[in-house]
Amino acid sequence: MKIAGKRLAEIIKKSVGSTLVGPSWKEVRYFHPEGKDMPNGSHYQRGYFICECKTNASSFVLDEEVHDRQYEQERYRGGVIVFPTDINAAEVDDNQLSHKIKRLITVFKYHPQKDSILQGVVKIFDNKEENCIGAFSVGHYFKGKYIGDKGNVYNEKSIAIEINGLSSKSLLTIAAMIARKLRQETVLVKDLNKNKIYTAASIPDDAASDAESEK
Repeated sequence: MKIAGKRLAEIIKKSVGSTLVGPSWKEVRYFHPEGKDMPNGSHYQRGYFICECKTNASSFVLDEEVHDRQYEQERYRGGVIVFPTDINAAEVDDNQLSHKIKRLITVFKYHPQKDSILQGVVKIFDNKEENCIGAFSVGHYFKGKYIGDKGNVYNEKSIAIEINGLSSKSLLTIAAMIARKLRQETVLVKDLNKNKIYTAASIPDDAASDAESEK
């Protein structure tokens, strides 16, 4: 069944609420371990700074099973979603957090109708059938360090999700959805499609988004 463009936009806005417009995504141009900006010093200082950023940006470790199981989804490589270390403190342990994330992604992938936030979002975004969640894995896939604008720390202890089959736009949306479900205001994303790194701030939690969607 086809839905007119205007009606489709209304459905997305109502079902997704502030999740799409809420997060302010920012590309991390200089991925320095301490979250620093380019120094105003000598060429040597700047060169060393850029080297640190490149080394840090190469600290994402891909799961071979996920990365190799692209099937027909080679057009969309997905990426890695990394949560700050303080998310671990809010949960009992890594196993419990990992199980919760896997359960969320399973719902996203196979049963989006069970959550009003998810209905049709993955396929609607790019309107291409091949843009969908492929293989995914939960673990520790970031071996570097990064400190966000609000002091959030990401390092080798951070829980991360590697996921394929998604375009850049859908990857960021899924990242925001999962962060919202886990009541996280920020998240770090490595986009393998564009080879860029993004951070999001002020992601609304479930309560805030539900209240907004009811207005």
